[in-house]
Amino acid sequence: MTEKIEIVNEKKLTDKVIEFGRDGLYLGLGVVSVVQENVVELVNRGKEYRHNLVERGEKLADENRGKVTELVEMPQAMAKDTYKKAADSFDKYSEQVLTRVHLPTADAVETMTKKVNAVDRKLDKIIKENATAEKI
Repeated sequence: MTEKIEIVNEKKLTDKVIEFGRDGLYLGLGVVSVVQENVVELVNRGKEYRHNLVERGEKLADENRGKVTELVEMPQAMAKDTYKKAADSFDKYSEQVLTRVHLPTADAVETMTKKVNAVDRKLDKIIKENATAEKI
C-alpha cells in the first residue's frame, strides 16, 4: 500500500511540474500580450505627440516669421556690405600697388589700346591716301 501512495504523490508532483510549466507558458504569453498592447499604444501616442509638436512648430513659425526673416536678413545685409567694402578696399590698394611699381591698371591699358587703335587707323588711312596719290 505504501507503494500506491508514493505513486499518487509522484503523479501529484508531476502534475505540479506540468501545471508550473503551463503557468510559465501562460505567464510568458501574457507578458507578450501586454508588451504588444503597450508598444501599439506607445506608437500611437508617439504619432499623436509628433503631430502635436509639428502643429506647435508650424504655429510658432507663423507667429515669428517676421523675427526669423529679420534674423536671417540682417546678417546677409551685413555680409553684402562687408563684401562690397572689402572689394572696394582691394581695388583701391591693388591700384596703389600697381602705380608704385609703375604697372598700368586695366583701365589705363584699355585707354592706351584705344589710342593705339585710333592712331593705327589714321596711319592706315594716310598710307592708303599716299598709295593712291602716288598712282596718280
